[in-house]
Amino acid sequence: MLAATAVAGSACDAAQRARKAITAEAGDPVWRGDSTALAAHPEVLFRVTRDSTGRRVVPLATLGPRGFRLLTLSDRGWRALDLAYLQGGQTLRPYRAGASQPAVPSTRGMWEGAPLDTIAGCSVLLPGGLADLPDGVEFVTSASRPPLKPVTPLSGGELQTAVDAIPLLIAPAAGISMAMMPRYARSVHVAATGNGPHPSIIVVYDDPEVVPDTTQPIAQRPRHLVVVLDKGVYGYKPTYTYSTLGNKRTPPRLRYLDHLDTDGDGASELFFGITNTGATLYTIVLRYEVDAWRELLRNERQRCHR
Repeated sequence: MLAATAVAGSACDAAQRARKAITAEAGDPVWRGDSTALAAHPEVLFRVTRDSTGRRVVPLATLGPRGFRLLTLSDRGWRALDLAYLQGGQTLRPYRAGASQPAVPSTRGMWEGAPLDTIAGCSVLLPGGLADLPDGVEFVTSASRPPLKPVTPLSGGELQTAVDAIPLLIAPAAGISMAMMPRYARSVHVAATGNGPHPSIIVVYDDPEVVPDTTQPIAQRPRHLVVVLDKGVYGYKPTYTYSTLGNKRTPPRLRYLDHLDTDGDGASELFFGITNTGATLYTIVLRYEVDAWRELLRNERQRCHR
């Protein structure tokens, strides 16, 4: 009984310390900016990570009609966000395939009681709260997003025709011959993004061969290729391509995460992460503009960012 009382007292003290940590002097301009931004209770997009403590939700950006912006706060600001959005019982909205899933409660905040974790020498640590999330969820929001514009479902035959054209027309232009295509593992994703009357097709090719970091990319066959296809007048055509050798001299290999509407216009953006397991928050966001996907935002920041 005495031990339980001590643990409860310790958790209470930690919560009080967290609240005290976000109380700054009135003359602190950084805190004034953070508190003003949080006072409006903006809708926040959280990236889901997984570690030994469970499924974590880490703040990434704000959403809404004013656009999609990386969220950057001071240490006090992150602690205030943790109190406002991630304390146990707060409502979170998981998303999968661009669609809202049933709301779930946050299990506990980063600094609710004893801190969930720390990073040595880190002065500004992004909070990572806990939530019991469904499988396959990569993103969570603090409120429901508007529904996406409807699209015409894609038939199996149309999907196969579109994907079959990649080894013939697109891969050779990227430096991968048809003879080499069997070396690549392929994943295919159909995303009803609402950017047009038909779905987008995302195809990722990955050759598992590890290329030495000393290898220069010049005249080398890419070991990784991403192709996004969208339907035009004469059928599906490439609207985004990305290729890399995948070693330390070249850009990272990508993995498709999901699609989500970031500004409430009824059309999704595409989200990619990277395969480097140490960079769990690395996120690339593409927006469809006119007739192609273009990079909107790139987050290379990890939980300790100062």
